[in-house]
Amino acid sequence: MPFWGKKKPKVTSVEKAELSRKLLALNKPSNPFEIKRSDETDLVVKQRIVEAEWRERGMTKKELKKGYKAWLLLDEKTNEARYSEEMATEQKTKRGPFGLGGISHQKTTFRGRMFSAKEKGGRYRGGQKIYEYDFDVKKVREPIKRAVEESGWQFKQVMRKASATY
Repeated sequence: MPFWGKKKPKVTSVEKAELSRKLLALNKPSNPFEIKRSDETDLVVKQRIVEAEWRERGMTKKELKKGYKAWLLLDEKTNEARYSEEMATEQKTKRGPFGLGGISHQKTTFRGRMFSAKEKGGRYRGGQKIYEYDFDVKKVREPIKRAVEESGWQFKQVMRKASATY
């Protein structure tokens, strides 16, 4: 036995259709994400992190949207599940008639291979909650990775979306 621990037992790999069924079975109310079939890849994973709208002083309307998305391509030839991730944030500010008008819009997107992403945030005004969120990419990725590896496939995070789509 090697000094760094036990070797993992070799698992016989299941067919692609069986792995797809196992991954789709992860759709449960207790999981914060949703897995669906897709035309551009085998499966797409989505989680709405926060979607909020509120008004500030002077008729200013603000919006915040954050979301996580991943593409999962199941390659039968290599028994690899290739996984590419994206995190997107969109913020809008629309000033009303008392704020002299105007619109501000900002969108930020990270796509590729996330090693770790953990965020917690919220906004309160006058003791009332406007929005609150808590996101940890491991809570999405780990159940998927576990299902893939328990099925005898290799889970491979890839940098480019093109590596995880048709």
